[in-house]
Amino acid sequence: MNTANKRITKSYKLDLLLVYFPIWFPITYIFGISNFPTYSQLFFLTAIFLFAETHFASTWLFFFDKSNYKWIKKNFFKLVIIPIYFLIIFVAVWFFSPSFVLILHYLASGYHVTRQSVGITKLSGTYSKIDTFLIYIFSSICLIIGLAKPGILNIYFNANNNFLAVLALLYFLIILFSTKKNFALLKRFLPLLTGISIYLPLLFFDNLAIATIIGVGMHWCQYLTIMFAINIKKRIEKNSNNFLVFLKKRILFVLTYSLIMSSLTFLGMPVNQVNKNYSVLYLIPIIFQLFHFYIDGFIWKFSDKHIRKSVGSYLIT
Repeated sequence: MNTANKRITKSYKLDLLLVYFPIWFPITYIFGISNFPTYSQLFFLTAIFLFAETHFASTWLFFFDKSNYKWIKKNFFKLVIIPIYFLIIFVAVWFFSPSFVLILHYLASGYHVTRQSVGITKLSGTYSKIDTFLIYIFSSICLIIGLAKPGILNIYFNANNNFLAVLALLYFLIILFSTKKNFALLKRFLPLLTGISIYLPLLFFDNLAIATIIGVGMHWCQYLTIMFAINIKKRIEKNSNNFLVFLKKRILFVLTYSLIMSSLTFLGMPVNQVNKNYSVLYLIPIIFQLFHFYIDGFIWKFSDKHIRKSVGSYLIT
């Protein structure tokens, strides 16, 4: 299927802004923590609440769709029973080595994020295998080096306001002058650029949490946009009169879930740099995040006939 001029949202500009090239997120976040360092923790928690945990919560919207119930029942063992087994194992391992669970979580996250980046390049309509190769290679290199020596290139990076202003201006011009005519061309290169840069901040920021938010924040924007776009399109197709009620319920669920998980993340994190022990409370959002990584391998598997119909057919219009 030729997807070169097809959209995920109702606007070409929104597609670029929220899915294909959301670098406004790292620009904004770096500007905030650079100019207002005393509010760094507030920026961190805000990003977790508004983007990270809402993106994890959005996975559950698939289970709210009645059209998926038969498929869920048919695949109940691998969707529910197997994750329960993993849950028991992770809880047991956590009490012996929390760091092992955290490392496993980071690797699972890296694989999940990179797969999505590849998937988004496929929506360009001009996808080639070189895109997959470049994204996996760049992501792997950045992850391996960044986890071993975070911020290794920090001395070569100066995120001053002039640099950020130039980036913001270039970005604004790209979005402003994007049209239906050049949309296919922009989709050919910008998603690839986004995909290979998501883990690049690990090389320039020695704080792994901040580096992750800066880059993976783009992934969160993409996922949130795609999930809600699919849900909205399916609801509109049904010509439902209670569309606003439907949307409010979804948003309320996502925000409530995010508030709970963000709170547990905050309460479970180390109190300071000296005491780096994570509370067991931190394990709760970790487990749900691991489920997100696992379950996405099924609900985006377009080789499955039901997924093609229930998800794939609403992905682009």
